[in-house]
Amino acid sequence: MKTQIDTLRVFVRWLGTIDAVDPELHVKVVSPDVTPDENSRDVKLDSEDAEAILEHLETYEYASRPHVTLALFWHTMMRRGAARSLDVEDYDPEEQCLEVRHRPESDTPIKNGFDGERYIGLSGWLCQLLDDWLRDRRPDVTDEYGREPLLATKQGRPSRTTLPKYAYRYTRPCAYGKECPHGHDPDSCEAAETGEASKCPSSLSPHAIHRGSITHHLAEDIPETAVSDRANVSQRVLEQHYDRRSQREKMEQRRQYLDQL
Repeated sequence: MKTQIDTLRVFVRWLGTIDAVDPELHVKVVSPDVTPDENSRDVKLDSEDAEAILEHLETYEYASRPHVTLALFWHTMMRRGAARSLDVEDYDPEEQCLEVRHRPESDTPIKNGFDGERYIGLSGWLCQLLDDWLRDRRPDVTDEYGREPLLATKQGRPSRTTLPKYAYRYTRPCAYGKECPHGHDPDSCEAAETGEASKCPSSLSPHAIHRGSITHHLAEDIPETAVSDRANVSQRVLEQHYDRRSQREKMEQRRQYLDQL
């Protein structure tokens, strides 16, 4: 509600600059006061479910575009815009890393602009997956700017809605072998129809995967500074919007360092 009202207030203020409404009308659009906890969401992909989804894809859809996309989302903590922006040349199999670059002039901006540019180290397993995708499954295409998209479709670079569709589709419990928690029959469920996966109450967006991955890495004792740099999230934003560890979980993680004091 706060986000929508703040957006409305900005729009009303703009209307005032073109004399469409009273120039002072925006003052009457009151934004609700919320605490930092109220201004953040808790929806995230749990580690156990992430592992089950990737295991399902590895077994039944190995090195497919959805498999590569969701593996990148989970293991690199990158946002969907960054994943969409990747070119084949951004992957260095020898150094086992990806280079994320801001290229708005050719339709691949990334969040935080040039400040979001970074190198992301990859595990051997993820490199093997990318190698197999590039060798066996990736369509040999370029986009309208002559670039070779890493996550290419037969038409070129995926649209802005393509990668989120993979997230919604494969985070449905029935998609990776779990029973439907809503009592629906997958054979007749509306969310099981092509393009309708987001209607499943349990399906998750790429941002929920992003949040779950960050929480997972923090829970695995990866230093906050390393997670912040890898995910391109400031430590303040990390604390407020992404870290979903409970206070007790944080205490137990700190406990291991007590002997060093």
